[in-house]
Amino acid sequence: SLFFRFIGLSWMQAMEYRSNFLTWLIIDTGWSALDFLFMLVLINFTHTLGSWSKGQMFIVLGFYRVMVVPVWGWLFQSFSLIPQFISEGKLDLILTKPMDSQYLVSSRQFSFSLLPSFIAGIGLFVYGFRLLGTTPSLVSVIVFLWLAIISIVLIYGVYFAIVACSLFVGRLNNIHHIFTALYDAARYPAVIFSPFIQLLLTTVFPISLMIIVPAESLFSS
Repeated sequence: SLFFRFIGLSWMQAMEYRSNFLTWLIIDTGWSALDFLFMLVLINFTHTLGSWSKGQMFIVLGFYRVMVVPVWGWLFQSFSLIPQFISEGKLDLILTKPMDSQYLVSSRQFSFSLLPSFIAGIGLFVYGFRLLGTTPSLVSVIVFLWLAIISIVLIYGVYFAIVACSLFVGRLNNIHHIFTALYDAARYPAVIFSPFIQLLLTTVFPISLMIIVPAESLFSS
């Protein structure tokens, strides 16, 4: 009930500042369009990029855009407040609440302006499979959904671990941007990066695997 109450409060806040809500809808639409255009230019003169074909790249990009919804619409909205709570002393009040404190700081804020990303992600899925000339099997879809849930859980864990560093080091108000910067690199094959960046995105902060592995399950079989 508390989860749905937080969602309701977030929706009320979004409707209270409707111009801001509409502005972010337009911005998210622009980011989705730029992702599509950039990927189109990137592979316009080649049939493959690393081990990915053109259709496979758009499927992975589609999953990336869909995952923008939980990353930016949920986790970023809530986790970006944690350093502020710590620096302003508000976290002490949260710890006294008769509720799990980690749950409270993880689910306080939601954004509803990521709808264009979700629609764009579905569209990129369809476009990618049209380029491949195939459709995913029922088993592939079930495996994909299961891996997507696992990815969300892993993303939550990595993101929360990064933000939790602000508990031990003061004035890390922008630490939540570290994860989002790494997440933005997950839309591309790791093979196009330098060996150090590949190691960073697949082992230290395995964000790339959290996006690539579920998407690959749709066309690898």
